[in-house]
Amino acid sequence: MRLIALVLAAVAAGSLAYAFSNVRKGYEPRQPIAFSHRRMAGPPVMQVNAQGQEVNVGGFGIACVYCHTMPYKGRHSTLPSTAVCMNCHSNVGLDKEWVLKMKDYWDRGEPIPWVKVHDLADFVYFDHSAHLNAKDASGHPKLPVTDEAGQPMPACQTCHGKVQEMEIVSVQQNFNMQWCLDCHRKPEMQAPTDCITCHR
Repeated sequence: MRLIALVLAAVAAGSLAYAFSNVRKGYEPRQPIAFSHRRMAGPPVMQVNAQGQEVNVGGFGIACVYCHTMPYKGRHSTLPSTAVCMNCHSNVGLDKEWVLKMKDYWDRGEPIPWVKVHDLADFVYFDHSAHLNAKDASGHPKLPVTDEAGQPMPACQTCHGKVQEMEIVSVQQNFNMQWCLDCHRKPEMQAPTDCITCHR
């Protein structure tokens, strides 16, 4: 009886530990503005409408770094300021509710209170530029720049997934210590695995 209780306790503890180690995967917070990454970053898809006009029913193909300006230059990727949004939306989309809401923040001089999706624990040091600029001995990027089909892709997708296909951005990877170490331990990465690399 004690053995069965011990086994059940071990299974329960293991299940709980596994659940907490993957607590961020699938996290999909609602933002203060219903911003569609699929529409903004997705590829254009042209179709002829009922009036015979060619219209874009896909995306606008805006690059990640237009809004998230610092991933190759600094530790943080940065969230877009209202000014970045208003570069286009001072003239475009003013009949859309979400654009008017964004303009309201702009008119009040307030930042949009975006909810951070990919948020590491405070005790973890992470530098976007170190990862995105990492090169192998031949000078090629260590992170993949093509997808499974051999098509060009931003290196951002390695960790963040295909954001350009998401209506609401969600966490695609575990973003836990094991997931980071699994990547650092790949022979082609030649990345450090000592504690001080991520815990400073």
